[in-house]
Amino acid sequence: MPVRNRPFTVSQDDEFTTENTGVVMGAEYFFRELITTRLLYLSLCELPIVDPRRCPSCNGARLLTWSESRRNMLAGFRIYALRSESGGCLKICVLAQRVPYPPNKGEKLRSYHQIRRLVELGHQVEVYSLTESAQDQEDARALAQQLNVRVVTERLSARWKRYLWALLHNQPLSVGAFYTSAMQKHVARLLADSSVDVMLLTASSLGFYVFNATPNPNCAKVLLDFMDVDSDKWRQYAERANWPLTWVYQRESSGIRWLEQRANQSFAATFLIAQDEVSLFHSKVSHAKPVQVLGNGMAFDDFYPPEKAPDHTRPHFLFTGVMDYKPNVDAVVWFVQACWPSVKAALPGAVFTIAGMNPGNEVKALAQDPSIQVTGFVDDILPYFHNATVFVAPFRIARGVQNKVLQAAACGVPIVTTSMGAEGIGFAHSDCMTIVDDADGFAEACIKSCENRTQSLEMAQCALQQLTETYSWEQQLRPLEEALAEL
Repeated sequence: MPVRNRPFTVSQDDEFTTENTGVVMGAEYFFRELITTRLLYLSLCELPIVDPRRCPSCNGARLLTWSESRRNMLAGFRIYALRSESGGCLKICVLAQRVPYPPNKGEKLRSYHQIRRLVELGHQVEVYSLTESAQDQEDARALAQQLNVRVVTERLSARWKRYLWALLHNQPLSVGAFYTSAMQKHVARLLADSSVDVMLLTASSLGFYVFNATPNPNCAKVLLDFMDVDSDKWRQYAERANWPLTWVYQRESSGIRWLEQRANQSFAATFLIAQDEVSLFHSKVSHAKPVQVLGNGMAFDDFYPPEKAPDHTRPHFLFTGVMDYKPNVDAVVWFVQACWPSVKAALPGAVFTIAGMNPGNEVKALAQDPSIQVTGFVDDILPYFHNATVFVAPFRIARGVQNKVLQAAACGVPIVTTSMGAEGIGFAHSDCMTIVDDADGFAEACIKSCENRTQSLEMAQCALQQLTETYSWEQQLRPLEEALAEL
């Protein structure tokens, strides 16, 4: 029998791969085999490799193709190289404000992909998260199953109790909103007994847990993902609010800035989502240590252009987002009040859809106009992108990178945005999207995007091409991998 027809069986104990993440989780096995040349020889001969869980004729095994076996070998090499630099497999604790699953909005999306990448790289990951509902608990179980990680949750008390605690302890409300004594005990234990190598915090407010603990001198290295400059976001809120909210927002901005400064001085590494955020941080908050850019990527399996171009005889404008989030509310209210009348007058039959969970009364009231649709929560946002003629991002308050703009670009939808909506996006220029800040100009750009479809689609194609080239999660998360390798 020819050599290439003899299958090599991978035993179930080797945990060769996992369907949940679609990536190699047992690449260490392949590297061990490569050291003894067995799989190297088999692969060079292009021998089929069998996974015994898949093929009925081989106890549920499935023949792996040459490309699959080569992909797994290369993954083994990559993980081995990283571990050689970082001193081996790291035990990493990720502390999250909310359960990072499902990855359907900003911070959840970002944290989920960070955890997923750490698991892909072979690190031992535990997730500690706060919960408020039974649904959060279900999401935590789903996350544990999806990524094969341990998830520890602690239930938050009533919101008014948390805010009262923050006021009595002279802490920002953002700290109180995600503080429990039970989680404090977890963090204190992890830092005291050195049971983890790295603690990754996913928000500036979580830094309080570390500052409030007594760490062992040889405790875990702490990394903090600011994501964006939160203190500046609260400053923007204060500028647009009336008393007493002005005082509340100013107090919050000051308290968060203190946490950001201390974290930058104390932690092993800190991250922000874009270079614009880093520049702002160094100019307004702290320049004690460099802050690294850790961008957001795009899951191209989840967001992609439609196979068939939709009918745009009736122009369809789209905005997506969590609709109880102040910057999103401000954006759609301003667009409807300042821009939509001009758009409707020029484009009879135009429709504006606001798609996203938790719309408040102010947003729901916009649907009194028959041309405006407020959906609330939707199970699948992709059809809304596929049906859109233009995606609008009319932000006047914002920090960081708008994932919704990246998603629109991935779906090939022409984009009209303000400069704040375009902030931190590498392809935010006139070849790829229209960027306008005044109401008349924004409305005119929306109209032109519909009337000159050829040009607007060319811009959308440019955005899609540049997004595809540079915005995979693997590419965007390399600074995190490098930071771990340097510890």
